[in-house]
Amino acid sequence: MAVFFVIGITAFISSGANLNAQEKVVSEESGAAQKAEAEAPQEQEKTDPAYPLAVAVDGDDIYCVDLDLPGVWMAGSSRELFCRGSRFLRKPMNRPRCIVMHPGGGVLVGDSATREVYKIDGVNSEPIGLTDGHIGIPMALAIDAAGKMLYVGDAEKRATFRLPIDGGKPELVARVNARGLAFDADGNLWAVTPDAVAIVRINVETKEVEEIVTGRPFQYPNGICWAGDHGYVTDGYGKCIWTFTADGKSEKWYEGEPLVGPVGIALTEDSLFVADPKQKQVFQFDRDSKEYKTRL
Repeated sequence: MAVFFVIGITAFISSGANLNAQEKVVSEESGAAQKAEAEAPQEQEKTDPAYPLAVAVDGDDIYCVDLDLPGVWMAGSSRELFCRGSRFLRKPMNRPRCIVMHPGGGVLVGDSATREVYKIDGVNSEPIGLTDGHIGIPMALAIDAAGKMLYVGDAEKRATFRLPIDGGKPELVARVNARGLAFDADGNLWAVTPDAVAIVRINVETKEVEEIVTGRPFQYPNGICWAGDHGYVTDGYGKCIWTFTADGKSEKWYEGEPLVGPVGIALTEDSLFVADPKQKQVFQFDRDSKEYKTRL
């Protein structure tokens, strides 16, 4: 909003003069925006991760949401930019926060700036919105075993929703403020929250919610994944990774270096992948030896 100051007794003496002044300001602002848009490609030629927040895995490749780039990195034998978001507020992928692999190819990314979940088919593909802006702040994504339904943790509505994998109107599943979501082999949806009940199990058929981990053993839980008979949770303030069981018992699995502020987490048969924005890195941990290597 432009602000005009009038000094002394001189003022605009006609509405025409006032309109001309406003048009001049709008023109200047438009010109500045166009200039910024034109210069954006040069400014955006970043070669290093800025704030890797969430991670998904497909074979030997990892896909990492970068909140401050903004965009999505893809890393296998080398790192490349999979999709670049916009630097401008309310433009697609301006504040991407969560990611999951699409069963038909490509990725799904939740973006808080546009209140949307996007499908991105391939490198440099245009993001395709799936909910028509009916999601608030998507913080977590998960896909059911059938690959038919997408589940979204919405921090604004403090609830978990679902919609068809290729788009549609979200349906309320549970009043669970999920910051991480993961399915187990039985089709139960596990959610980690920042609330007093840290971990819940959701029956997506009956929409029943069962409290599993209470009493806030984690300092600041962020991501969750499930592995057979137990789960893993990242703890940003605790600088660690926890394990927990279905009966609610939890213990630290890994603590300290290289972790400084772990957030996103993904799982394969042999490894855990953890995004740490404070380290600007994704770490791959061997699930047996706990040895790690960098992936970004």
